[in-house]
Amino acid sequence: MQSRIPISKPLALVIIGLVIGASLGLGSGYAVFYPDMVNKRSKTVEERITGVEENMTAMDSRISNINQSISQIKDSLNGILALTNVVDQLSSRVSTLEKGQINLSNDFSSLSDQLTQLDSNFGTIQDSWQETTNQFQDLETAYYAVNNELADIQSLVHENDGVRILKAYMANPPSDFEQKIAVEIYNALTLDEPKFENWVTLYGENTAIILLQQEVDSMAGGLVWNPTDNTAIGDNSYQIKLQTYSPFDFTPAGISVNNLHIEIRATVNIDTGEISTLQVSLVEII
Repeated sequence: MQSRIPISKPLALVIIGLVIGASLGLGSGYAVFYPDMVNKRSKTVEERITGVEENMTAMDSRISNINQSISQIKDSLNGILALTNVVDQLSSRVSTLEKGQINLSNDFSSLSDQLTQLDSNFGTIQDSWQETTNQFQDLETAYYAVNNELADIQSLVHENDGVRILKAYMANPPSDFEQKIAVEIYNALTLDEPKFENWVTLYGENTAIILLQQEVDSMAGGLVWNPTDNTAIGDNSYQIKLQTYSPFDFTPAGISVNNLHIEIRATVNIDTGEISTLQVSLVEII
């Protein structure tokens, strides 16, 4: 336990007085200096508060601007999202177009190959066509040759038709033409057969011609007529000559001839079968 230091009463009073005086002195100094200090500090705080308020106002304005910017950015983002969708759609279309381009490129390549093959085939066809053309020219030449031959054959057919018509006519000629043949035979026998001339002196010319005509009529169907000339004188008309060789016996005069040569001539229309200008062109004894 510590013992307390004894202090005298007068000393205590002095100390108390000093303390009170010091306190009064401090109080008077505080009363003099503190208000001014407080005012200064208060003013600084107000200024700071005002600055803070101004800063807050500016910051609020900035925040408002930022909000507006954010709103604009949001709108822009929405626009960007819309553009993104458009870009995605365009990308899809581009992909489709790329696929289509690839398919088109493949089709074009296939078409190019087909055209190349077609060109090759065309070359082959052209060669074949040239060969066909040459063959056609040969065929055309052969056709014209055959056509000419057919024309010749047709002409021969027409000629033969004319000959056939005239030969059929001479197989049974009319009596007036048989009389003409008889007269020409009479003239030939008179020139070449004296025995016949003596017989005519006895029986007369008329009798001789009548009997000769009967002989011609009996032998007409057995005569063989051959063409010696066949000349076209129109589109459908021909001048034809026929001849025949035959032995001839004239019993009334006792005459026998080994070869009697007779030629006739006539114009024949092969369309109508008409025979005109019929005449005996030659009768001779061979």
